[in-house]
Amino acid sequence: MTLPALPDLTTPQDDLAAVKARLIAVRASLQKACQELDAQIQALDELYASPPREVAVPNLFETEPVPPISDTPPQAAWHEQPTTSIVMEATAPTALDPALEQATLEELNKALSKAFSQISGRHQWAG
Repeated sequence: MTLPALPDLTTPQDDLAAVKARLIAVRASLQKACQELDAQIQALDELYASPPREVAVPNLFETEPVPPISDTPPQAAWHEQPTTSIVMEATAPTALDPALEQATLEELNKALSKAFSQISGRHQWAG
């Protein structure tokens, strides 16, 4: 749908027949645009009025269809046995030796640099 540009419909040199012809062309374009919009609205109304279709989307990680989710969770056999849990208290934070912290950061930085150079050496990066 392309509407004509309307910077100026009339100029002093135009006669009334040319102005009328331009206005009729604009009206026809607007009517066509309205008809297209009405058709799109009707198609949307028909789409939402029809019953929803179930679309099966294949799951790449499973070979069988996923069963529907129910409100009640299934009872598993491992839930029947009593479980024990141990709760440990959190220890108070301790001050870290600055030299140890710096040495750890340097070691980590060296390990990451080495790993990155190994990875980048294996791949040819597009440039």
